[in-house]
Amino acid sequence: MRIIYLLIICSLAGVLLLWLGIYKKISRKTAAISAALSLALAGALLLLAVLPGNSFYGKVITHAENTHGRKLIALTFDDGPYPPYTQKLLKLLAAKNVHATFFMVGENAAKHPETVKLVQAQGHLIALHAGYHKDLLKLSSSEAAANIAYGKETLQSITGTAPQYMRPPHGFKDWSTVKAINDAGMQIVNWSIIPRDWTNPGVQVIADRVCENAAPGAIVLLHDGDSPKNSAPRDQTIEAVGFIIDRLRAEGYEFVTIEELNKQKGATI
Repeated sequence: MRIIYLLIICSLAGVLLLWLGIYKKISRKTAAISAALSLALAGALLLLAVLPGNSFYGKVITHAENTHGRKLIALTFDDGPYPPYTQKLLKLLAAKNVHATFFMVGENAAKHPETVKLVQAQGHLIALHAGYHKDLLKLSSSEAAANIAYGKETLQSITGTAPQYMRPPHGFKDWSTVKAINDAGMQIVNWSIIPRDWTNPGVQVIADRVCENAAPGAIVLLHDGDSPKNSAPRDQTIEAVGFIIDRLRAEGYEFVTIEELNKQKGATI
């Protein structure tokens, strides 16, 4: 079921209850309390849809709870491929001998298949972000399913392998979104660390936000792309990644892909 329908129902119920109270069909106190509860329910459902760290609408991987004593951490990059920044990031990761996970947009992948193949050739995990970078909650169930299918088919046609993981745009999800992604044969992956690097707050700020919140089993959300506008630079992110790798490595962390992290027992929120 789409959350938008529940939000509309709850909101209309709240208005109706207030109307009944105003016209004394029910007591004003009862109307006010009931309307407040209806609106609070709508707010709670919306909050659960937009906050990444919950599985209320269905299973969402945000970190691995049990890494068996190993300090594992997964770097993930959204919105690409996005030349020249994806290529710059790949050079850095190769120099540091780190494998990461790239959540790609199908539309971008179709424009830059050679970059997708380069990511794959260097041993990184390719996952799906969306076919087109649109908020799936704002689409009908059929539109969302078509978006997901296009993205999956595009990546599969380029790499020869169907993606096993998907991060919906903004991390937003409801029952219908979760079902559509699962029906397409993919697991949903969000994150536990978000440095908001897409705002370009500064290299050191990005690095500090990641390193100060690092924990075994963490999933870090970063960006090599800028979907859907494809206009903002990603130099700050790339430079910050170098600092992040060096600092966390010195603290004993190992960098892994989502697939490697998910193999650890207890990869749940």
